[in-house]
Amino acid sequence: MKKLFLLLILSFFSAQSYAGSCPDGSEPVKSISADGTYFVFNCGGANEAPSSNANSSNTKSNSNQAYQSFPVHEFAKSPLRDLKVPENWKLFKDPSELDLFHERFKGPVHENQPINSWKMQNYVDDCERGISEFDQNFRLLEENLARSFIRCARVFTLRHFRDRAEGIKTFERILLSWAKTKPVIYAANSNDENIFGSQAYAASMLMGDFASFYAVYYDDFDFTQEQRQSVEEYLSDWLINHDLTLPGFPICNLKDIKQFEVGGANTTRAANYCGSNRWRMGIGAVYLGLRTGNQELFTAGNRHIEINLATIDKDGINAVWAGKGVLALSYLRQFPEVLTLLAVAYESIGYDFYEHQLPRGKKIHEVYEALFDFIYHPEKLNKYAHGTRYYGGKGNPGVIDVYEFDKLPLSEKWNREMISPEILAAESKGYVIRYRPDLMDKIEYKKTWGYNPNKQAEWKWGEYEHWQEHVSRFVNISGLAIYEAFNQNVSKLIIEEQKKLEQDQEKNRLRLKNNAESLKVKKSQEQEQLLAEIPIYDMNDETLILNLDLAEFVEISPPKKQNKNSGLETHKAEISCELSMGSFQVPEFRPLAFKYVLYNENRLSINVGDLNAPEFNPFKRHRASLQKECGLELMNEYDWMSFVSETTNMKSAKNQQCHYDYFKDANDEEAWKLFQAVLGGTASILNYLEENVER
Repeated sequence: MKKLFLLLILSFFSAQSYAGSCPDGSEPVKSISADGTYFVFNCGGANEAPSSNANSSNTKSNSNQAYQSFPVHEFAKSPLRDLKVPENWKLFKDPSELDLFHERFKGPVHENQPINSWKMQNYVDDCERGISEFDQNFRLLEENLARSFIRCARVFTLRHFRDRAEGIKTFERILLSWAKTKPVIYAANSNDENIFGSQAYAASMLMGDFASFYAVYYDDFDFTQEQRQSVEEYLSDWLINHDLTLPGFPICNLKDIKQFEVGGANTTRAANYCGSNRWRMGIGAVYLGLRTGNQELFTAGNRHIEINLATIDKDGINAVWAGKGVLALSYLRQFPEVLTLLAVAYESIGYDFYEHQLPRGKKIHEVYEALFDFIYHPEKLNKYAHGTRYYGGKGNPGVIDVYEFDKLPLSEKWNREMISPEILAAESKGYVIRYRPDLMDKIEYKKTWGYNPNKQAEWKWGEYEHWQEHVSRFVNISGLAIYEAFNQNVSKLIIEEQKKLEQDQEKNRLRLKNNAESLKVKKSQEQEQLLAEIPIYDMNDETLILNLDLAEFVEISPPKKQNKNSGLETHKAEISCELSMGSFQVPEFRPLAFKYVLYNENRLSINVGDLNAPEFNPFKRHRASLQKECGLELMNEYDWMSFVSETTNMKSAKNQQCHYDYFKDANDEEAWKLFQAVLGGTASILNYLEENVER
């Protein structure tokens, strides 16, 4: 909430005033226009303000009678005033670049963020009506008109960013309503300065922001030619013929920068002449003038920009925004986006704005440089910031004494005033690439765009979803999106990301391959070690298979099926056969046998109890000692002796090896030969049982 409050403070309290003069050096005469909606200034003794014609026949020939009466501000004039609108102007060489930016980055963006933070749920549905009618009684909770409209416009912009097809409809309806009813009035006959200032601020803010939005997203608007003409005429005429003056507030002398210093004439009285809304109207007029081929509008926009640029001092500091007390840093953090939007617009017609020289000597790229210096040294702003001890109103949330603010550590100042070098670097990308490549490593907006602040134990500025700083922060467009789309960086980014993904996939494939090979080697080594412990087996994949000589099994008489005692006994029967291995023979091999059911194991079990045939006597005499030596797994307490021909169970294999070693070392030739013959014939006997005895 602190962040959102400061954002509103930044947006609303940023107006300033400047004085101008007539070409002959005399002061202009101020009067009210015929329709009462703005002030006009006449030189050469003209005391009557000409009326404006809001219904001009086309956007290239707006009535500019009010504009002609505005102060020229010779001190502020620059090559910008002489720039020409080219024919067939295009902002984007490839319009799909802006589409790609939206698709790539719209994921986390949602209007519910400001709706929930500002508790707008009960009012947001009335935003469109309020702005369409420019309802001067419209308020969200206790907020004034301007702040209410700022909130509404941010909701509209975020909705459009995530869903352009649906979001554009709100802007379409508002602009068509404006063109028809012309409701946006800058001035009113009111003695209440707060009401008057809020209304004037709301009007100039909306007109500037909607104009730049319309110009950038021109192709999103589904207008007829007639609708376009009426909308463009209204916006253009308004932007040309309003000069941001307020009754009771002086027009400042642009030649005198000290007026903004501590004790200066305009530290508190500058209201609306060259602050935030002059930037907004300038950007709107420049972009819309270029979009519609309207030279008069473009020139008027350049005048707006020149007036504000004239408030930048010899050190590259914007004196107006620096004069906002403890909020000086907060205001100035908006400057990179403003300058970048202008740099893009002017580059589109071949003018190098970064090398543009200001009245007090600095070039635009040096203004960026100053910003990246004073964010680390905020005390450099004090000659302006200390002019307002409690900017935003003493006692309001987030407002502290400017001298108390000076005592805070830099990290806390950044946290309070929303300073992030990474965000500022991203907003200054054109400057960074050209003049400060050492800052390139800070441009990481792709990683921080959707950063989740809930993962942090303690919230700090910069540790949140950065899209909130890059979409509708100052104007209702994204300077970062426009810069990237203009320079065709979005497709490059996507290609780079795809390449990186492919590289990562290849690295992962190689890693898995190397791991597999390492595991194979390791497994082979482990197998060799294991097989050394069980030499009677070989390994095929995961299966251990006896590698002993096979015994020959010949049936003497058919098997006799027997009852099973458990589900583990299958194909149980008494069998009668001849078993031989080499020269060793068992003429009558008549065991009670079954296949013992185990997963991934072939196990034959025969009974060697006292009641069985005499050919098993060699086994009977070793039962107790075999159990003692090798356990009960393959020679259990019920006189069932088991033989394993295949298994994946290392424990079973080791137990079988134990039996093999026992009989080999038992010094009992008869038992040893019988054991080898039965073990060597296990596979054949199991196969015989499976084929001749029901399960």
